Amino acid sequence: MAISSIFKNYIKTKDYAGGITREEIKCSANIKQVWKLSSNENILGPSPLAQKAINNSLENVHEYDFRDDNLLKETICSVYKNLTPKNIVTANGGVEVLELITRAFLSPGLECIISHPTFVAYESMIEKEGCKVVNIPLKSKDYTIDIDVILKSITKKTRLIFITNPNNPTGTYTSKKNIDLLINKLPDNVMVVYDEVYFHFADAADFPRAFDYIKENKNVIGINSFSKAYGLAGIRLGYSISTPKIISYLENIKRPFMINTLSMVAGINALKDKNHLVKTIDLIRIEKQWLYKEFKKLDVKYWPSQTNFIFIEPKIELNIFVNKILAQGIMIRPCDKFGAPNGARITIGNRAANIALTQAIANVYKHI
Repeated sequence: MAISSIFKNYIKTKDYAGGITREEIKCSANIKQVWKLSSNENILGPSPLAQKAINNSLENVHEYDFRDDNLLKETICSVYKNLTPKNIVTANGGVEVLELITRAFLSPGLECIISHPTFVAYESMIEKEGCKVVNIPLKSKDYTIDIDVILKSITKKTRLIFITNPNNPTGTYTSKKNIDLLINKLPDNVMVVYDEVYFHFADAADFPRAFDYIKENKNVIGINSFSKAYGLAGIRLGYSISTPKIISYLENIKRPFMINTLSMVAGINALKDKNHLVKTIDLIRIEKQWLYKEFKKLDVKYWPSQTNFIFIEPKIELNIFVNKILAQGIMIRPCDKFGAPNGARITIGNRAANIALTQAIANVYKHI
């Protein structure tokens, strides 16, 4: 009997892959100055307090330091006053939180709803549990969730609905009124996975947070990460929030010693560094408005963003555009694999990076 005969046939080889690194581009293209605007990282880097805490902990990494993640949970609660440790489960990045959720609630034959264009990892995680992906595309004009179609698509097999708000890769958001409409009409057997990892950058007055629904005991799990506003993408640290009952269930399948020492101290001290967070948010707010003005001058089609990136549709074929921008030392993300065949996602950088970006686009467009 071949070993493949005992493989689970719904586990496929494909998986979510992150973007290439700056060093890979430098080596392959022989470009000295490369601006990485492809992965929505914090261009200011991590919090100085987090860096210092990591350095101070290096000499003790041969020891088991934290028995549990209670100190991290308590620090999260001190920043977000409406939470208690019983509302939180931590993991190695938002992606591992998502994996915990799919392991906890899915089994072969069930269904999950996603809305393209969206974060690619959802689909691979759902399929690895032997479940069917039901794609209800975002509305094409404003890239918001199609509430009516989602509600009509729910069956007895539906278990999870993945909502990214603000959305990745479009930067758009769905209002509290419309999220309320969806959540209040869901049957009891359906859980909403509410991915809000970019919430720090959202300034819309009607932007809804996961806790808006958790406090009402709704079937909602909020996904949060230290990779974006806190500048700790390489540390791999994230957490989810939900009702105590749901969190207790997720904790039952979480392995011991899940968070490493350096991630733990980095997260705790990043949360304490309010100045770095404010500086990050202010930079994105200012540079976003600057890019809007420059994009209008260049006749770049873009969507207003509630995140630290901007979604555009170039005038020429997507991969040609991305490669021409890359040849000038600017890394941006094509979004065809996200379900947006004509779109590109551009991280908002500092002024130097953004000037380089707009000059690169101008160079491409003047030769069309």
